[in-house]
Amino acid sequence: MRQYIEQLSFTERALGLAMIASALLLAGAHLFERVGGLIPCVLCLDQREAHWTGLAVAAAGLILARLFKSKLAAASAVGAAALVYSVSAGLAFFHVGVEYGYWPGPAICAGGGAADLGDVLASLDRPATGPSCEDVQWRFLGVSMAGYNLLVSAGLFALTLFAAIQESRSAKRFRQAVKP
Repeated sequence: MRQYIEQLSFTERALGLAMIASALLLAGAHLFERVGGLIPCVLCLDQREAHWTGLAVAAAGLILARLFKSKLAAASAVGAAALVYSVSAGLAFFHVGVEYGYWPGPAICAGGGAADLGDVLASLDRPATGPSCEDVQWRFLGVSMAGYNLLVSAGLFALTLFAAIQESRSAKRFRQAVKP
């Protein structure tokens, strides 16, 4: 296994780390929900979607980079991952701001009763089920799950952005060296 990892480029390692980090965050979120009984709010679910997207983009990018051995494909994949993690960090930042009362959350975050599937149009006027996005259900060392997601997403954004810049510079040098 160690020999395989040593054969990977920095970009491929960054994509692999992003893939593993998103998978672990998603596993943790689902464990808190299923085992811990914490019900996610609407913004929590949005943050999960960002990590599902990040996981898919990183996995696809890693596969494409290994299959095609193209610096341009690798730079594109890690750049797309950086974009996804910037959105993830933005969602987490917004959620942390809602938790601390810096700004209001979306109207759908108000919590409330269950939607009536029999009368879909009427149920659109009622708030969604789930807790309010302002309510923090769990903290560790004073930081909420949204706060930890912000830290991890910002770190993954920085890592993938750095890898994208490095890979695009490498691709540019390679193209210049190949030109007659």
